[in-house]
Amino acid sequence: MEGSEIADRLSRLRELVSGKRKILILTHLNPDPDALASAYGLRYLFKKWGINSVIAYEGVIGRPENRAMMRRLRIPLCSVKILEPRNFSVIAVVDAQPPSTNIPLSPNLLPTIVIDHHPIGKKSLLKRIPFVDIRPGYGSTSTIVASYILEAGIDLTPMVATALFYGIKSDTRDLGPSATPEDLRVANLLYPKVSLKVLSEIENPKLPREYFRILKEGIQNSVYFPPGLLVSDLGLLAYVDMVSVVADMLLRAEGIRWVLSMGEWKGTVFFSIRTVNGRRHNADKLARRLIRGISGGGAGGHEAMAGGKVELSNPDSGPEVRKRIKMRFVKELGSSWEKGIPFIGGEDAVRERKARVS
Repeated sequence: MEGSEIADRLSRLRELVSGKRKILILTHLNPDPDALASAYGLRYLFKKWGINSVIAYEGVIGRPENRAMMRRLRIPLCSVKILEPRNFSVIAVVDAQPPSTNIPLSPNLLPTIVIDHHPIGKKSLLKRIPFVDIRPGYGSTSTIVASYILEAGIDLTPMVATALFYGIKSDTRDLGPSATPEDLRVANLLYPKVSLKVLSEIENPKLPREYFRILKEGIQNSVYFPPGLLVSDLGLLAYVDMVSVVADMLLRAEGIRWVLSMGEWKGTVFFSIRTVNGRRHNADKLARRLIRGISGGGAGGHEAMAGGKVELSNPDSGPEVRKRIKMRFVKELGSSWEKGIPFIGGEDAVRERKARVS
């Protein structure tokens, strides 16, 4: 995006919030580093303009890296449940867009500001929102918010720079193939201000034993389907964020092109999709197809990573819903459930079966 266009959007944003006493900044449910960083960066921008704002979220921040990010960067978060969004004259939503079950906002209450990098949904309400900046071509929302601050010529503190840099880094898989030239440009401008010590502490937090138990379970329960698919069902979860942790880890296995990780937490089925082949088969579109026609379902994401959830009307229907999603995943990617073998030891089982037949 050209500097003049960013300047124009920045001017419109400032005009919209000028004179407002307090603004509510909302992340999506169970916020990830990109959502946390973009909310933190937007709050910093408003503060420099002399405007107070509150960052709120709903759900859990369970992943150790995310908790370390909150703690080390001192990101001021509060639960949206203790607030009344209607009392705020301006509501900004970052890293998500309405209509979505992933935004902790009443369906009949639209935000004033939407800043996001996800593809625009078919059932869009964006024409009714005063300020919209959605850039699906970008790898992270943090890139967009950072571009505002850089365009405004505002000096970045190490904490804010570290947050935005990590937001970009985490949502583009360490500035890998999914990072766009603009993501890389902004990350390079942020880097001199980053606290490398704090960044290292965020990326390498101490981990509880339960973390390793779930990782072990995620590997042992994984089922391999040719050509290059892995499915891991974690069952009932103690930590919902482990769904994405397991997905990220399994994608690193040699020969694996697609991963589906899933589990059930507090009456909701959550799943994460990862791929190294997002340009050929879009993970975002696949996630949406997996929950099509399933009551309480919602999904979204990017080319290479996506996720979704299904809120269960019947608490006992979790296993059935999980199986339905798993079978759809395998079928959509050209395999069948009958071809599945254990990821660990599966090759030995196949060899033994062949030997018995011969």
